[in-house]
Amino acid sequence: MGFDAERSARITAMQETARPVWEATGDTDTLQQFLSDNGCHGVEAVLVTMGLLNCDLAEAQRAFFNAPCRDTERRFHNDAMDLLEEAADHDA
Repeated sequence: MGFDAERSARITAMQETARPVWEATGDTDTLQQFLSDNGCHGVEAVLVTMGLLNCDLAEAQRAFFNAPCRDTERRFHNDAMDLLEEAADHDA
């Protein structure tokens, strides 16, 4: 997955900033709250999570979407998926 240099640098910097939080707690909800509080959202938060947990995309997304502080993003994602499903059903 390719990103521009600026985005890659932000992801790397946030991984290093968040690493002590992850290592101290081992709690994905705490990690997501820290990322959210520090302006790391969406794809970048998922990629930071992947790097810190050393996990695949599916596990990182579960950690992201299941965190209480990500409720707004989860609801947006679910609404978007529902709209896509409705559009696909309408076209069929």
